[in-house]
Parts: sequence; structure tokens; C-alpha cells
Amino acid sequence: MSQGTTNRTLAGATGLLTLALLTLFPFLQGRTPEGRIVLAVGGGDGGYAELAKTYTGELQRYGVTLELKPELQGTELLKALQDPNSGIDGGIIKGGFMGSLTGRLASSRARDRHEVQRVAVRSVGRLLLEPIWVFTRGDLPIASLRDLEGKKILTGTVASGSRRVALQLLRANGVNSENSVLMDKELTDDAKALASGEADAAILILPPETDRIQRLLRVENIRLMDFSPEAQAYTSRFPALTSVVMNRAAVEFEPVIPSANITLLATAAALVVRSNLDGSLVNLLTNAVIQNPKSPVDRSGDPVLFHKAGQFPSGADPEYELASQARHLYKSGELPFLIRTIGPLNNRLGLPFSITSLVSTYGVQALLVLIPALTLILPLMRLLPMLYQWSVRRRLLYWYGELKALERQMDRSPPQTDSVAFAEDIERIDAAARRIRVPLHFSDQLYDLRAHIDLVRRRIALWPQPVSMPAATLLPALSETQIADGSVPAH
Repeated sequence: MSQGTTNRTLAGATGLLTLALLTLFPFLQGRTPEGRIVLAVGGGDGGYAELAKTYTGELQRYGVTLELKPELQGTELLKALQDPNSGIDGGIIKGGFMGSLTGRLASSRARDRHEVQRVAVRSVGRLLLEPIWVFTRGDLPIASLRDLEGKKILTGTVASGSRRVALQLLRANGVNSENSVLMDKELTDDAKALASGEADAAILILPPETDRIQRLLRVENIRLMDFSPEAQAYTSRFPALTSVVMNRAAVEFEPVIPSANITLLATAAALVVRSNLDGSLVNLLTNAVIQNPKSPVDRSGDPVLFHKAGQFPSGADPEYELASQARHLYKSGELPFLIRTIGPLNNRLGLPFSITSLVSTYGVQALLVLIPALTLILPLMRLLPMLYQWSVRRRLLYWYGELKALERQMDRSPPQTDSVAFAEDIERIDAAARRIRVPLHFSDQLYDLRAHIDLVRRRIALWPQPVSMPAATLLPALSETQIADGSVPAH
């Protein structure tokens, strides 16, 4: 097949696909989403919202706006994703939160909630690492979470995702509300609650570059718990956890902070969406996440602690089922062809995102129907030029037939036949030929017809004309006797 034929075929297929989808658009419009994604980004001391803002530009290229809700986090986020009328499409949530709802440490109520939320939520990937920071009073000999039994512990607010993860770790070590004081408060950046004796320990789950963590690491008379003796046990027991090592002097060389290597537990924050979110929006959101990873440096330009190039974002999620669109995107590294090509074009033309979603959702199905049809369309497309030429030539051939019939009539007529009728016929044919309208590239054939008409006209002009004879020459000679007696022969 030639390149020109291939291009015409692709153009024809694309045209048919577009026509079919535009025809169905009024019927499917109610099923297509508006170009907007609403994300809950509360928590992370503003880090979640800051990261989510970087997705805005990439989404806008495809006609999608991003709306952020920094007041919503943790438990409230998961509840909103189960509520079809909440208006929330997704959000960033602490790693380990969903895992805390299952296993033998979880209550029966929590396990039931886990099953409901597992069905309602899908992951778009893990975004950033968040160590679990356990700060204690400097005068307390606390070496493990077990040593917190009977102590006053700040576990974070009820709404935060940190609290649920902290409570699970404490329960695993035999620490609960019956033998200890669990306080639903956050530790401030000056560690005032620890310094005043209001609390003995505090558990936080935050990125290492946040202002609060950086200040707490420099506060005197408080200690950061080292998990090194049992770090491997934690990571094997809780799949959402990993361990990281903060090396001596990793924060400051003078004074030396920390004064020795400290092993911390860590988890990774996840971006989750409702399971019924439109597939094209999931694709675009995942693409925005991949194209805009968290910065490896903090606001001051220093490298972020524990950062590893290429580690995040990640499609490996130990708690939530990864959305099918996200799974494909993490493997292929690029958006599906239809969204990649049609999305930016529609946005430049000012068309609504619903058209992009329509093509993305139903375009493949339409192509699957169209491919068998192409087996019939391709032969027809080859015949179309021939049919067009035949339709134009048919108008010329009709008068060629009339011209040929006139010539045959002339051939069968004796020489003494009057040529007036022939002349009238040729003029009728010529007048009809002059009224024929043909495309420019068929003009030569029209002029050939008129030249042939003129050729027959010249032949008619040379046709022998009948000669008129006097009446006397038409009568036979009369004898003298016939003249004398007046008799005339009968005719």
C-alpha cells in the first residue's frame, strides 16, 4: 500500500471515529466528567499542599483544574471518599493509615471499616518519605516504645493520620489508654509540652525538611528515640514501614546533631482517589505526579534528609490497590495515545474536557468496531476515485452515444436525403455539450467531445444537396400523333 493510500486511510478512519463520537456526544455527555479534580491535602505541616500545587501546570495543559482542600486530612479524607456527595476526588494520606485498620491489633469495627474503604479507594502512588519521630524528655531512660507504658504521650490530633499509626505502634508494644495517658495533641516546634512536663513523649510523622522537625532536632534536653535494635522486626511486621538511618552530624556539624547514628522507622505518604473517579482524570493526575516529583532540596537549598533519586513517586503500594490507569502509566511512562494527542489540542481550541474524556473512554471501543469495518471501507476507498471519474465521464459518454447514433443514421441514408434533419440534430448535441459542467481536470475530455461534434458538423456540411428539376424535363417526349390527337399517356 502506498504512503498516500495509507495517509488517506488513516484520515478516513480518524474522520469516521470523530464523527461517530461527536454523534454520540449528546447522549454520553451526562456520563463524562468536568475538567476538575478536588484533592484534600491537609497534614504534613503544609508539605502535602505544597507538593500538590506543582501538579497544577501539567493538569492545565489538558484542560483540568486542580482545587486543593488543606483543611481535610486523615480519617475525614477517607470518609469523604466514601461519600458520593462530598465533592472530594482524592487526597494525600499518611502511609500506614489503612494498615492500622487491619490485623489482630485492630478492633472488629476498624476491620469492617477497612473492607469498606479498601473497595472505595484506589492509589495513584506513593509520593514522599515521612519518618516516624519519637521525641522524649531528656531525663527519661526510654529505649523503646514499651518503655512508654504509664507515660503521658502526645499522639496527634484525632483528625490527623499520624494518631492512628502511632496508636497501632503503641498497641503492638502493650501501650494503650488503660495503662498510659494518650493525649490528642500535637507537639509544637519548641517542645514546650516536654520541657514543662505536660507530656513525657510525642510521636510525629512528618517529612524531615519541615520547619517543625528541623527546630525540634535542635531543641536541648529532649531525645530522639533510636529504633535500631528492632527496626527489622517493625518493617517485617508492618509492610507499610521502612527504616532509615540519620547519620551522626547529618543535621549539623557544629554542634553535632545528631551526636550518634539514629535509626528511624518511616512510611510513605500516598495519593489516593475514589475508585469510581473517571479514568481519564486518573491518567492525567498520575502523569502530573510522575512529571512533578518532590524536590530533592528544601527551601534553603540544602539536600533533603533520606532523599534517594528516583525513589518517589512509586507505584509500589503495600496498602491500597493501585488504580489500573496508574499501573499502566508507571510501566509505560507515558499517557495513552488518545489523551496525549487530543487533550492539549482540545484545550487550545477551548473545548470542554468532557470531549477529551469521551474520546479517551470510548475511542478504543469505537476503534475496535471500526477495524472490521475497514476491511470493507478500504476496497471502497480504492473504488471511489474510479466511481467519481465514471460519474463525470458518463455525462460525456451519453452525448458521444448520441453523436454516434447520428453518424450511423447518416451512413444508412441515401445521398439524396435532405441534410436539414442532420443539421438540427448536431446543433442539439452541441448545445447540450456546451451546458455540461465538469471539474477543471476533465476539461480536455469535454473539449474532445466538442471537437468531435464539429467534425460531424463538417461532414453534414459536405452532404450532397437534392437538385430541383423543371417539370418539362420530367415528362417523356410526346409523339406527333399524340400531340395531334391530344392524348397524353397516363402516369
